[in-house]
Amino acid sequence: MGSVSYSAHISNGKSAITSKSKLAGVAKHNLRKYKSSDYSSDNIYLLLGTADLYQDVKNVYHREFDEAVEEYNKKQKRPERRIKDYFEHVANLDQDMAVEIIFQCGDKKFWEKHADNREKMYHVFQYLLTNLQQELPDFKVANAVIHFDEASPHMHVVGVPVWEGAKRGLPKKVSKRNVFTPETLSVILQDKLREEANSCFKFNIKEELAEKSLGRNYDLSVAEYKIAKETEHLEELQKEIHTSDIDLIATKAVIRQMNQEQERKIETVEDELRDKNATISKLDYEIAVKQSQLAECEESISKLEQFRESLEKLKSYIASYLPLSPLIEEYLNTVERGEDIEAGNSFRGLLNAIGELLKSFKELIVDGLCWFPRLMRWTTSKGEVAPVFSDYHNEGYNYRLVAYRNLVTKEEYSVESVQREIKAENRIGTLEQLNQCIKETEKVRLNNDYIRTIEIR
Repeated sequence: MGSVSYSAHISNGKSAITSKSKLAGVAKHNLRKYKSSDYSSDNIYLLLGTADLYQDVKNVYHREFDEAVEEYNKKQKRPERRIKDYFEHVANLDQDMAVEIIFQCGDKKFWEKHADNREKMYHVFQYLLTNLQQELPDFKVANAVIHFDEASPHMHVVGVPVWEGAKRGLPKKVSKRNVFTPETLSVILQDKLREEANSCFKFNIKEELAEKSLGRNYDLSVAEYKIAKETEHLEELQKEIHTSDIDLIATKAVIRQMNQEQERKIETVEDELRDKNATISKLDYEIAVKQSQLAECEESISKLEQFRESLEKLKSYIASYLPLSPLIEEYLNTVERGEDIEAGNSFRGLLNAIGELLKSFKELIVDGLCWFPRLMRWTTSKGEVAPVFSDYHNEGYNYRLVAYRNLVTKEEYSVESVQREIKAENRIGTLEQLNQCIKETEKVRLNNDYIRTIEIR
């Protein structure tokens, strides 16, 4: 085989998908659900699934486990042991709820020389995905996407490991450990799929992939590769020394010097590894912080949406009473003049228009006394007050102004003590004021939405 690298990395450790937030993070990265100058959503290709990777995984859960969950629940006599939603159930456990595999053929250096063949990797990855599904049927693929917007073309495959045969609990469940065994990692991912990828890579790119290193089921890192090459070089030199006629003392000196040089190189590589690991840890922390901030933003957006819905309901309520503005104005003017209100005709058979209005807003204090705090209030030196009317037998035909009542303390004041303050400029709670408040509130909400959008970007 050739020398082009092949790798198949499985999500593990900090990259493991053990929660809904991590799954959402994978979805946003794989499908470029954010704006960045480093990446481009125009240069990714969806091989399997939809633009909603998160929902794709949920669909796999429903397709694979709903029947098993239903059978399991039928056997449970205690309601608390039943499983309502297996996706939510696994999300609350400390285990992998999905697995991501990243396939890559060729490194940055290779693709800098073969840039004109990058697009042909579409066929290689498509072929590799088909073989993955055939060779590993217990890994139910939910979504697969190719990234052409980075240094090396690579494919992200996200799926659910489904294992059947459990003796306790659900007979069919999610289990990364039972699906991705050492044999799976070595024989399937590193042997069979490498061989299939090589045949398609050779046909499309006219190059061959490198063979798997002995005793390993993954590709060497850059640092490990340097150490292996230096060790190999040292062994060759030692063989030459043993087969030569050089003096034994000189031979030992040469070997000692080579060992010292080797140790220095190993120390240098180890230092580089420590620096890389420190950088990775820092990036992992920054990613976690960004994901937390994003979750907070999503929660704020949800609350703003609820607030917006409340505003719409209030606007609808106000709009329903706008046609009644002339009657409300008639009521206000009458109160501010301190006059009684004739609400019915002389025959007491029907209420007139203002009588119907007052009937819908009337609140009884005691039999024969009522007031209208929801219709209008006035701000006075006594606080916010509304008029109290005498309504004989609560029939709604004649209202006689008898007092004013505080909206908070419910204390009543004589007409004479506050009437001079019952003026149009002291009105509060008018439809016009409410409508203006809603407009100002919407301006603040829209401004907050814009600010949050900038923060998220």
